[in-house]
Amino acid sequence: MSFLNRIRLAFAGTFQADVSTVNNDVRHFDNATFKSSFQELPEDNSANGWWNPMGSGAFRLLDCRVTGVWYDDGSFTDDPTKDPVVGMLIGGSNNRTSGKMVDLDPQYQVVTMLWGLDVRLTDDEGATSFRGRYQPNSMRDGWPCRNVKAQRDAAASATFQSVLEGVSWDEGSAKTSRFLRELRATTTGDRLSIRMATFGFCDSPDDARYTLGTVVGSIGPYLPGEPSSFVLGRRFTPAANPFTSWNGITFFSGLVDEKSGTLFLDLSNALPIVDEMGSPHDIGRLSVGILRDPTLREKTAVSPDTFEELAEIPYREADAKGQASWTSRTGGVFAVTLTPDQVALIKDHPIALVSRGPLTPGAPGVGPESCLDVVAMRESEGGLLVCAEPEVHRVDGAGETSATLYAARYGAPLGGAALQLAQSGRVPAQQVPPGDDPNAPTAEIPDYGWPEDALSFSSSVETSPEGKAELRITTRPPGNPRKYLDGQIYLISYQCSGETKAVFPLFERIALHVRDAFEVPADPTWSDIEPIFTQYANLYPLMSKRIVNLSSPSDVKLHASILKLAFSLPITDPNYMPVTRDLSEPKRQMIVKWLEKVERGGDAVLDAAAGAQPAAPARALARAQVKAQTKARDAAQAEAGASTMGGSRPRFPGKFTSTTGGSRLK
Repeated sequence: MSFLNRIRLAFAGTFQADVSTVNNDVRHFDNATFKSSFQELPEDNSANGWWNPMGSGAFRLLDCRVTGVWYDDGSFTDDPTKDPVVGMLIGGSNNRTSGKMVDLDPQYQVVTMLWGLDVRLTDDEGATSFRGRYQPNSMRDGWPCRNVKAQRDAAASATFQSVLEGVSWDEGSAKTSRFLRELRATTTGDRLSIRMATFGFCDSPDDARYTLGTVVGSIGPYLPGEPSSFVLGRRFTPAANPFTSWNGITFFSGLVDEKSGTLFLDLSNALPIVDEMGSPHDIGRLSVGILRDPTLREKTAVSPDTFEELAEIPYREADAKGQASWTSRTGGVFAVTLTPDQVALIKDHPIALVSRGPLTPGAPGVGPESCLDVVAMRESEGGLLVCAEPEVHRVDGAGETSATLYAARYGAPLGGAALQLAQSGRVPAQQVPPGDDPNAPTAEIPDYGWPEDALSFSSSVETSPEGKAELRITTRPPGNPRKYLDGQIYLISYQCSGETKAVFPLFERIALHVRDAFEVPADPTWSDIEPIFTQYANLYPLMSKRIVNLSSPSDVKLHASILKLAFSLPITDPNYMPVTRDLSEPKRQMIVKWLEKVERGGDAVLDAAAGAQPAAPARALARAQVKAQTKARDAAQAEAGASTMGGSRPRFPGKFTSTTGGSRLK
């Protein structure tokens, strides 16, 4: 049942996504044409290094508080005197660096992942009730225009669903909290399910909320056999366009728990808003129910004969001060208890949201201005859900990876389903350069998705009685088709045979970064390392100007031991280098082998290059310039860090365009 469980907590607060934006432009990866201005903030008509060139990659939860808890009997409290968990903090680690937010590739930035993130439930004194490590999974249901009154990243939202692994518990906390006792008794092993919805992100360097957004979340039990990154249940899909229904509702998931007779809807990322705090865009009265007539489509009228209403959704609910509170108080989860007859009906009938609205043009006997209760959003046709996990794969050259495909109909496993798979094909120069930028990069924008024969997989698979099928993907080295970028990006689409692709979000594909073949030299030297280190120094000026400049032989020589440690860490560690997770394993092995050589006795090539470097004062001046450039940003973050409680969101990868019609916001 994932976090959609009678036993769950809701939290809300602020997140920080301090991503480096230098690597948002694929052309910045070309060492030969890279300019120092690409490490600076935009100026005049020049995009330079985009809106946050000095980003650290950090992802943090700031002043996120538990807003309510639900128990196994369906009861709820938001009163801390009744359960001490209410009002507690949901935050990160207290003994290591923050987690990292990482895209797969500059040419495919819609499967962002969180790496090395610890999640803790603590009181204000820091006493921990439970803690676990967030399993890296890609974001889903990216929505570029949720805030109807904003633009760019401020308008966007997405969800991050995963599990907390290795969960440890404080025995004393369970004695005082009924919720913690029930949560621990219900979950499986050392895991918990978590979902975060992020929105209201600020990418303006002049704003006090720079790099901050709003997050609402839910945490519940993890049960055996569940996917970790999506809800295997009921799927609601818009018919109007690739993102939303006619009145602005986007993809979301639900779940029916037959044992307790409860329908859950995850609306945390589903409804349009009007500000960074998540205040709802009023789309009128909204109710949920069962379509007795499964043929009814979006924007068609319902009647008591065709629609059985279950409950009104109080998405407009406000607190005593008139401020929006439903989403933050509930984590965006709506639950309604069903009668036994409704449980029986809902097994093979679609669920729908209904609101007041205009009928489909040309409806019999209805004038063009008439308004009735109409289908605002409904479950996918036939109740179909097909989804893959993991969604993102990083493969080195010749290798093999696999994904599990899940199929369900009306929430029940769909055995014997024929699933069709296909590559998306070659995507030409998808990143569009800014129109009048006098300082635009000159590197050629590569195509991705080719050569297609670098992937080999079956074009169809059949699900088991449990509704699962394993897709095995064999890879070969793509042969460096993107020149200055290692490897190639490939996308695999999937769907049930005969079903329309419209039931899937635009970016719902299996994404692979297949890296180029590489053989570790027997005796690597600085000449082998320099191109790789120079690229990372270009793309991450915070590191190169404040910590260690990887393009500087003298800096690298001085910091060889700490660099070896960072490059030797597991990829899931928050201190793993490089933060981008785009380095192939053979190249990482070469770097570690070379750094060990430098520690043992040195590298003559490195020593010669280090001896020819300019004196230190020039570097000191560069650091002073960087400090001045980011002083305002640091001050704004310190001021705003823990002050925003309520409803905002994540960075949606800006400026993504492809032949599929997606768009990355600037």
